[in-house]
Amino acid sequence: MFGLTKRQFLKKSKKVLQETSIQSLSFRRLINQDAKDEISILETHRSLDHLRNHADDTFASYRKLKPPSKCLQLQQNIINALILFYDSLVAYSESLYARKDGLEDKSRQLMEKSSENLNKYLEISLSLSREVDSNLQKK
Repeated sequence: MFGLTKRQFLKKSKKVLQETSIQSLSFRRLINQDAKDEISILETHRSLDHLRNHADDTFASYRKLKPPSKCLQLQQNIINALILFYDSLVAYSESLYARKDGLEDKSRQLMEKSSENLNKYLEISLSLSREVDSNLQKK
């Protein structure tokens, strides 16, 4: 099967970055609700599972793309960003389990790790979005 054209790949990359950005906003909202005790731990776990499944599906489908050779580095950078986002979700989920087990220090450490990874993802995804948009505007 033939690979994608540069434009097709850039459009798919833009879509992936937009979808993941929306998921990151949902994740932040979930974190805020959890911090304010507006949501139960069970409901938080369900929402996190949904977000993780979506992130996993996004990663799997994006990884399968066959970009033109000049876009391989961009694809790798986006994959690395998606991994950071997924790691953030997993660390937060683990922090909930630690909190449930009464391990407050471990829970706090995992929440900090989750927050750091999410912030790194947001920073990287912003620059990647700009790069993709810039390349899409070029003729």
